[in-house]
Amino acid sequence: MDEVLFASSVEACLRTGRLDLLSERTQQYARKGGMHGLTAPTYGSMIKAYGQAHDVDHVWAVWGDMINRQIRPTSITLGCMVEALVMNRCTDDAWQLVQKLWDDESQRALLNTVIYSTILKGFAMSKRPDKLMALYDEMRERGIPCNTITYNTMLNAFAQSCAMHRVPQLLEDMKATKPPAEPDIVTYSTIVKGYCASGDLDKGLQLLQDMEREGKFAPDEVMYNSLLDGCAKQHRLEAALRLLDAMRAAGVVPSNYTLSIMVKLLGRARRLGQAFSMVKSLSEEHGFRPNIQVYTCLMQACFNNRHMGKALALHDQIVAEGCVLDQKAYVALVRGCLQAGAVDKAVEVVRCAHRLSGHSMRVSDGPAPGVDARCIDEVLAKAGKGTSTAQRLCADLQASHACERGRVPRPRQSGVAPPWRNRSGSGAGGSSSSD
Repeated sequence: MDEVLFASSVEACLRTGRLDLLSERTQQYARKGGMHGLTAPTYGSMIKAYGQAHDVDHVWAVWGDMINRQIRPTSITLGCMVEALVMNRCTDDAWQLVQKLWDDESQRALLNTVIYSTILKGFAMSKRPDKLMALYDEMRERGIPCNTITYNTMLNAFAQSCAMHRVPQLLEDMKATKPPAEPDIVTYSTIVKGYCASGDLDKGLQLLQDMEREGKFAPDEVMYNSLLDGCAKQHRLEAALRLLDAMRAAGVVPSNYTLSIMVKLLGRARRLGQAFSMVKSLSEEHGFRPNIQVYTCLMQACFNNRHMGKALALHDQIVAEGCVLDQKAYVALVRGCLQAGAVDKAVEVVRCAHRLSGHSMRVSDGPAPGVDARCIDEVLAKAGKGTSTAQRLCADLQASHACERGRVPRPRQSGVAPPWRNRSGSGAGGSSSSD
C-alpha cells in the first residue's frame, strides 16, 4: 500500500466512523515500514479522524509519531491537531502546544489566525473569558492578525458569560485593526443577544435602532427573536408587539420560535384571545403550521388564565390536526390540571398520554409519549396513594409497562421502584437495568 491508498483508507474510515479499521490498517502499514514514508497531510487526516472519535490518546500518539519521525507539520496539520484537542475539551493543551511551537523559531510560521481562533472558540465554549482575553492579548503582542471571525468568537464568549462590559473596548479594537475588521450581521446579532441575556434589553433595542438608521445591515430573524426573548424575560409586551410589527415591515418572516415567545407574553398578560388569534393569523399569513412547542405554550397560557377547559379542548384540536404531542406537552397538561385542582382530569391526561383506557380525550396515532416519573408521583400524591383512583392508575401503568416489555406483571414489593421509573428517573417506556 502506498501513501495515496493509505490516505484514501484513512478518509474512508473517517467518513464511515470506523476507527477500529483505521487502527488496524495503521498497524498493518507500520509493520510493513510504510509509516516512514508518510507526509504531514496524511498525519493530519489521522489526527482529524481520532479527534472526531474523541480518542485523545491516539491523537497525541499520531502527533508524537510524526514528530519522532521528524516530519515537519504544516499549518493545516497543526490546525487539525488544535481542532482535535479543542473539540475534546483540551483547550489548555492546545494552547500549550502553540506556546511550544512559538518558542521554536523554525516553527513560528505555522501559527496563524485560524489556529488561534480555534483556541479562542474553545475558551468561548467553556465560558472562560479571562483565558480568552489572555489569548487575545497574546495574539496582539505576537502580531497574529485578528479578523471579523476572531472578534465574533470573542463577542459570543462575552455574551454567553454575561461579560458585556468588555464589548465597547473590543469594538474599538476592531476599528483600530489594520486593515479594520468590519462588523457584520453576526457581530450585531451576537451583541444584541448578549445584551438581552444580561438583562439590558434597552441597549439591545438601541443597537437595533442604530442599525436601522445606518442602513448598512438589515436585522434578521435571529436578532429579532433575541430581542423578543429579552422582552419575554422582562414581561414587556408592548415592546414585543412593536418589534413584531417592525419585523413584518422589514419583510422578516417569523418562525414557530417567534410565535412561541409571543404566546408566552400574551398568556402572562392575560390576553388569551389575542394569543389564539395570533397563532392562527401568523401561521396562515406566512404558510407554516404551528408546532408542538407553540401549542404547549398556548396550553400553558390557558392554564395561566384559568381556562382548563380550553387547554383540554386544544389538546383534541391538536390531535385532530395531526400534530404529534410529546411528553413535555402532556406533562404541561397534567400539571396544569393539578394546579387547577382537577385531580381527576390530571389522571385522565396521564391515561391518555400512556394510551390507557378510562378517559374521554382524543388519542393520536403512534407510540405513547407518556409522562415522566416525577409527574406520575405528583398525580398519585394528589389523588391519595390509598384511593381506588390511584390504585387503578398504578395497576394499569404496571400492566401497560409489562405488556410493552413482553412480561407478565408481578406485584410490586414495598421499596421497589415502580415500573415507569428507572434509575435515571426517566418516565414510562425507559428501560431499566434489569431489562
